[in-house]
Amino acid sequence: MQRVRIISFDAEGTLASHAFSHRFWQETVPMLLGQKERLPFDRAAEHVFSEYQTIGPNRPEWFDIGYWFRRFELGDPIPVIERYRFLIEFYPETESVLRELSSRYQLVVASTTPFEFLRPLLRDVEHAFVRYFSATSLFGRPKDEAFFRHMCVELDAAPSEVLHVGDNWSHDYLSSSAAGLTALYLDRSRSSNGCLHSLSDLLSHLPGDS
Repeated sequence: MQRVRIISFDAEGTLASHAFSHRFWQETVPMLLGQKERLPFDRAAEHVFSEYQTIGPNRPEWFDIGYWFRRFELGDPIPVIERYRFLIEFYPETESVLRELSSRYQLVVASTTPFEFLRPLLRDVEHAFVRYFSATSLFGRPKDEAFFRHMCVELDAAPSEVLHVGDNWSHDYLSSSAAGLTALYLDRSRSSNGCLHSLSDLLSHLPGDS
């Protein structure tokens, strides 16, 4: 910990809840398709979810909102994303923790969320960060060891100088640890011991904090 100079944060589930993207994929896209095709919501949703499954999360198209809007012929997704920014929910401690840490560390975002969602999602706290990294936008897949190594190269940092915090055991904790970063797992359900239960807990793990 004494060598850490950069802290990277996952986005959804760590800084903000999943409400924004869940509502968008599960409700907004079916609603827009239903309006275009004059279908009731249930039928439109059934079709959309069926189409999602033809791709699956192991292919880059799964995460690509531009791909799905082209596939369903829904136009430009950006204005729609902006229209639903009111659904964004930050966790209560997010802003105060970022404010405290940004004066002592370089803060970055390391997320699976595509840039199209990531930028509007974090706009209200973007001043705290020096860089955003999206695994799906850069590599078309969730965060893995190679992604975290790439991030360190881009930041001109040794892996040991970077601490990563996230709520996904595999993509956040295991992948960043495998790349040589210091990793802290965030379990907001409080079902696991020896990990963070909120971002406020991070402060006690850093030099100079108690």
